[in-house]
Amino acid sequence: MTDVATTSPARTPMIAVPDWPYGPYTIDDLDALPDEGVRRELVNGWITVAPWPSTVHDHAAKVLERALDRAAEAADADAYVKGPLDIDTGPAIRVPDLVLVEGEAARAARAVKARAYDAMDVLLVVEIISPRSSSERTDRVDKVFEYARAGIPQYWMVELEPEPCVVVRVLGEDGRYHVSGSVVAGATLKVDEPFPFAFDPASLSG
Repeated sequence: MTDVATTSPARTPMIAVPDWPYGPYTIDDLDALPDEGVRRELVNGWITVAPWPSTVHDHAAKVLERALDRAAEAADADAYVKGPLDIDTGPAIRVPDLVLVEGEAARAARAVKARAYDAMDVLLVVEIISPRSSSERTDRVDKVFEYARAGIPQYWMVELEPEPCVVVRVLGEDGRYHVSGSVVAGATLKVDEPFPFAFDPASLSG
């Protein structure tokens, strides 16, 4: 009878595996993932995920979207306002809370059934900050540089805590964003580009 070694093999440490793939992936891989109630972005071949917006977050986005829509119509501006919306910044597919796309370019993208709108056709992006969330640093830091590199003229960052506030960043000739205004509830945000727009952030908390 042949002797069998009784030494136990070395144990392989257990590794927690996420429910969605993690590694360098493509847009096709992103699209193949199941809808699990989260928003996913593709950044330099890596899939990132953030919880779906809260009711307060969603309300603020809808109020601002409607206000921008009304202003565009009043100014007879050819613009498409929607959020959340996929945009291609080059290194990433981002999903801002609100996007304003040049109208003709938006129609052209839909005509060819483009996967995402091109950042070069985007006039404005809006991100609503979710404090203490996994997306907070991305909105405050990473996207400030990425949206600027993509050439998006304006990036608005909306704060809902402790009170509604809109911080307007405008792309300068140096290729960087510069804060042109920070307007809190009770005051009026006024911009002339991409069309005249006046708005009191107080309505975001309604």
